[in-house]
Amino acid sequence: MNIDIFPVLCNEKNMANYAYIIHDLSHSLTLVIDAAEAAPVASALETLRLKPDYILTTHHHFDHVGGNLYLKDKYGVQIIAPKNEFADVPGADIAADETSPLNLKGLDINILNAPGHTLGHILYYFPKSQWLFTGDTLFNLCIGGLFEGTPAQMFSSLQKIKALPDDTKIFPGHEYTRSCLPNTPEKIPGFAGYLQKMEQREQGKLAPATLAEEKIFNPYLQATTLSEFIK
Repeated sequence: MNIDIFPVLCNEKNMANYAYIIHDLSHSLTLVIDAAEAAPVASALETLRLKPDYILTTHHHFDHVGGNLYLKDKYGVQIIAPKNEFADVPGADIAADETSPLNLKGLDINILNAPGHTLGHILYYFPKSQWLFTGDTLFNLCIGGLFEGTPAQMFSSLQKIKALPDDTKIFPGHEYTRSCLPNTPEKIPGFAGYLQKMEQREQGKLAPATLAEEKIFNPYLQATTLSEFIK
């Protein structure tokens, strides 16, 4: 399958968002995941000489939808948004929910309902590529804050992620890894390679952690019960 992914750093000075451009040559399809900011995404699209077909939005927060209306006007894209936040996503056209997987020009994308950070938050999972776009539910080494949901909802959402294949590559909506580092990372076995990926991502390169790595190093994925998670 001939499919490429390009990370786009947005809101660089304050939020360290990552939008993602996906180009599927075999299906003549270009997607943007979480159009956080218009200018960097549009610039990357022009550099790549790509015209997007869809924007896939994980949740309604301003730093994940900031480029929606500009890109919709410029390219005529359709915007896919969480069913339970549809009215809050600028320019939303198509509602997405766990019960209805997407098929975009032949490309299959599964939806995971993942309340916690927001009540309607969803994740996008590409089963053939084993890519998971986690928005603000799961970051490298940490998770998103509970702006709307409960600890029980977030814990349940994380269990859905943990049930995916260990080879799944994780693409969060922010690069927050450095702020989540443990006090003595050099003492953690096998952590050096994980740190190298962090440094590559900070330079705008594509270096996703796997779910297997997150299960080892992310403390929020180590809890097996809700009571452990809350502690």
